[in-house]
Amino acid sequence: MRGVVRAIVVVAAIALCGCLAPQNALMVGVDVTAWSKSDSLTYENSDTLSLRNLNIAIRYNDGFKARVLPLKIGITTPDARYFEEEVELHINHPRTAPMVATTESLPYRSKVVLAQKGEYIFAFTPLTEVQGIEAIGIEFN
Repeated sequence: MRGVVRAIVVVAAIALCGCLAPQNALMVGVDVTAWSKSDSLTYENSDTLSLRNLNIAIRYNDGFKARVLPLKIGITTPDARYFEEEVELHINHPRTAPMVATTESLPYRSKVVLAQKGEYIFAFTPLTEVQGIEAIGIEFN
């Protein structure tokens, strides 16, 4: 009887985990000593129906001292349309101890549908030269 109950619990746990939304994250390494140029990454989209939340992921080390990172984000869709905007990322800086690197995930857009199949290109350009940023990217939740 115990074996049957355990099997039911395991099957239920697997089924519930299967219902969780997949999380995808892509990051691109940048010039940690002086990031000033555009860096981009490509996301191959196959899901044209799901609502997603997009977060900007940023990995930085102790060399990054700013609290705000002014950034230009450009997005090219599979049909070659281009959208660009400037944002300010407010960095939390958990300074409890010296760190090698930490990654923060900051909200960018919510309830987004990527309506086309194919390659979306995300380009990130700092509006001022920045030290201490190791990588930047996008998370799809």
